[in-house]
Amino acid sequence: MESNKQSAFRTIFGMMINPSGVLKNAMLSTKWYFSVLVSALAFGLFFIQTGLDLYKTGQKGIDFVWLSVTTGVLYGMVVIPVMGFFIWIILKLTKSDKTLKVAVSSFCLSYSGALIYGLIGIVFSLVLGWKTSVAFGVTGVLWAIGPMIIVIREMTDGKNSLSILIATGMSVIVITSWSFFGNI
Repeated sequence: MESNKQSAFRTIFGMMINPSGVLKNAMLSTKWYFSVLVSALAFGLFFIQTGLDLYKTGQKGIDFVWLSVTTGVLYGMVVIPVMGFFIWIILKLTKSDKTLKVAVSSFCLSYSGALIYGLIGIVFSLVLGWKTSVAFGVTGVLWAIGPMIIVIREMTDGKNSLSILIATGMSVIVITSWSFFGNI
């Protein structure tokens, strides 16, 4: 049990610091559902911060906070893996030999930084009363761009421009959809 906790901990922090190494080593033993869980928790924490911020300013009620966390978890469990699927299709067009599982898992694990920022942000929100969705939530999502670029570059045998283009495009979609959610 302790080995699994350490392995999960190493995978999450490793993806923030050394995504290429995680792709080469941990992806062989990391279960796909762990990667989706990381993404689901990251977006659940990100979206609940949005709900709490809007609740604290009186713009939304407590029901919106619950809607936020539910939407965030579902976003991380469904939307992010679907985006990973589309990345895999693009990678197949570039003759990548990586499997769908590796592509989706890597994309989901790219949000490990968002999970860490989400945990810190929720503490600052609940303990200190700060409004944290931009300071911690958006920062965590933007932190994912670096790991995404590295992971995609690894999967395309070094095609840096393609990696930057895909990672930036996916990040724009994520931030835009979050912005839309916060304004409903």
